[in-house]
Amino acid sequence: MRVHFAASMIGGFWGGYTIFNHMDIFGNAQTGNLIKMVLEMCQGDFTFVGFMLLSFLIYCGGNVFYVLVRRRVKISMKIVSLICSSAAVILIGAIPFVRSDFIACYPIVFVAPIQWNAFKIAGGNSSSTIFSSNNVRQAAILTTNFVLTKDRKTGGRAAFYWLTLLSFHIGVALSCLTSLLVGVHSIWFCFVPIALTAGAYYLYQNQKFRVAGLVSGK
Repeated sequence: MRVHFAASMIGGFWGGYTIFNHMDIFGNAQTGNLIKMVLEMCQGDFTFVGFMLLSFLIYCGGNVFYVLVRRRVKISMKIVSLICSSAAVILIGAIPFVRSDFIACYPIVFVAPIQWNAFKIAGGNSSSTIFSSNNVRQAAILTTNFVLTKDRKTGGRAAFYWLTLLSFHIGVALSCLTSLLVGVHSIWFCFVPIALTAGAYYLYQNQKFRVAGLVSGK
């Protein structure tokens, strides 16, 4: 769960960064972007329509990449996701051309679904680390059921979704505060939640190895 919460901070950072710095685009998901594409199509702004269509295709490409890599590479997809997220930060941060409004969103659009798929389950709970709609739904439903039944397991699951939401918006706050200070260069601060996620994953794997050693008697 600590790995999941840390990854949610990455998702929050992505969302805050693109909305704050790049034309109010939410790079993590496609619902709002596809709505904007149709609205701009109706108004005749085909430049924006082209940008959103390419964004949609790149987002699909991120999912295709996840499937192909998962089938052909033995390394954990969580590690692959962290590598891709780090590459996106370096690409946006190091190349001035990539920091333009449209292009800066594309690396994030690509890596967001990779992260979503790689970190979609934690503690038996299905939860997105890159957007909040289902997490809000689960938190509200589980909290209501807990109040009605006083079931501790249900209360624990409700707490998980509330903490995921909190973690996500800590990432949003980090992106917004750093954007106020240094603008588009705030992208480098995404390495903070990336490092936290990598550290949490390392500790989790060490714990698994220790438990496996105790079970095997080694």
